Amino acid sequence: MIIVAVRIGNKYSVKYETYLEQKLPKAKFIWIREPIQPHIMFQWNKMYGMSLDLPDPICVIDIDILLINDYLELFNYPIKRNEFIAMPSWWGDTSNPKYKINGGFFKYYPKDCKYIYDKFMKDPLYWQKYYIKNGTTTGPVNGEQYFVEDSVLERLDLKLLPNEWVCRMVNEDFFDNKDMYDSWLISNNIKYNKITNNSYMYLDKEYYQDIKLVHYAHSLNKPM
Repeated sequence: MIIVAVRIGNKYSVKYETYLEQKLPKAKFIWIREPIQPHIMFQWNKMYGMSLDLPDPICVIDIDILLINDYLELFNYPIKRNEFIAMPSWWGDTSNPKYKINGGFFKYYPKDCKYIYDKFMKDPLYWQKYYIKNGTTTGPVNGEQYFVEDSVLERLDLKLLPNEWVCRMVNEDFFDNKDMYDSWLISNNIKYNKITNNSYMYLDKEYYQDIKLVHYAHSLNKPM
């Protein structure tokens, strides 16, 4: 299994690499520590995986994640040619209901996605601002998951991982006070229950047993 992940700059320490390598000791990691071209920013460098000349599928992950319970099922999730596997964003990364995925986990055949890489590389400066300018997301650097979703739907069959397998989480100190954190947690427990029928997402410092990947987003909100 080949896994592509980006760690550029000092936002996240090398501990994040160590954590993922320890969780996935049989995987071959391709770490992107420098931009693939000077003007390509941070997470947009994940597009590199789509340029690889490999016959088998690869996984592309964010590093601000926790892998828990039977998380290997994520990486072993079955895929066929002309399919693209992504984790769902049931919590809502954007107010635009058109978009369904989160960029924290992809699985695909690189050869099936070369057209997406080529499309991006023809005008990366344009695409890196496109989803910020149209209000889908906020800056200064964002939008790669929406670019991928739009592009996948041009040619490929988009498949989502089960909703109950993934969730978004925040640290308590990410909020101004505990009441705000408690309100956020209650809201997301309710959302998770409605979409999965599981009783809770996170309760008494425990994640529900079905959850395999926990995504911590935003530069100030870190899992470690």
